[in-house]
Amino acid sequence: MQYIKKLLIGLFLGANVLTVLLLWTSCACTWVSPSVVPQQTVMTLAFPIFLMANLAFVFFWLISKARFAVLSVLGMLVAGGYVMDYCPLQCQDDVPEDSTLLLVSYNIGTVAGPENHQAFVQYVKETDADILCLQEVADPSLLTSAAFKAMLDSMDYNMQQLEGRCVLSKLPFVGGASPLLYPSKTGNGTTICRLRCGNDTLLVVNNHLESYGLTNEEKDGYKKVIRHPESEESPSTVLALARRISATAQIRGSQADSLCAYIDAHSGESMIVCGDFNDTPISYVYQQMGKRLECAWRENGQGIGLSYNQMGFFVRIDHIFHSSDWVSYKTRIDNKIELSDHYPLHTFLRRKPN
Repeated sequence: MQYIKKLLIGLFLGANVLTVLLLWTSCACTWVSPSVVPQQTVMTLAFPIFLMANLAFVFFWLISKARFAVLSVLGMLVAGGYVMDYCPLQCQDDVPEDSTLLLVSYNIGTVAGPENHQAFVQYVKETDADILCLQEVADPSLLTSAAFKAMLDSMDYNMQQLEGRCVLSKLPFVGGASPLLYPSKTGNGTTICRLRCGNDTLLVVNNHLESYGLTNEEKDGYKKVIRHPESEESPSTVLALARRISATAQIRGSQADSLCAYIDAHSGESMIVCGDFNDTPISYVYQQMGKRLECAWRENGQGIGLSYNQMGFFVRIDHIFHSSDWVSYKTRIDNKIELSDHYPLHTFLRRKPN
């Protein structure tokens, strides 16, 4: 009996070591561009699975062999920066009353039809953002509708839009919008605007990086795997999804490299880089942005923050980054509006005194 007990403990201990190694591997995969090794994206997407497995082992060992709990605890501490990127737990400071801008980033891809147009316009009025960055404006008639034009006039918004990406701003634009050129499929891209902000200018980089582009059939297949992993169809479904994810990630990796090159070329300038990055915080795209800019959610967001509102897909793929001359407050996801398959991402920004 004692031999069997030792054998089981040894097996669980081996499994625990494996979960720690997998957690570290998923973090390490963010160091390599998916344009070079596209398959790494599958590992980075599995980060929450490995994290939950380690948390489960902590509780398991506390019940059975408490001293072994240190293995998972140390494993998660080593990956602590990534854990905080994925699920920060900071307290949210009060928003200063003066010199603060409200920035909203919102992918409105599925907002279509007069009724939804009216609901969106009403949401913009109620939100009263100083800068509103929209991605994937799939229904161009929204921007030409009478309700939208009336809203622009009544709220003193200036607008620039380019290939499905639109920026509304109460600050005046300096020059026209320009794209950041890189390989992409239809509907994806980056639009760059410059705003007049006091005695300086502010670069606003509005992004919609390469989407996974899953069909409804592929999404249903994914949900079936989550609900019934023991199904005979699961292995083939997972393999097909992995191929699609890898192929898309390869394109997105090149886009991220182009975006990073632009940020590096404008280092020292005041800027906001936001939008639908189609990648989680445990990804090459996010980590490269985080090396160059501050992430609003990491600074003062709370929890995982699910910005994609389709059932079964528990991810935060919309992000707001800013240069170090700004401080963000009360970053949140507004999950009270479900016009799109994304939720809007809000943050308050205040420029640091010189």
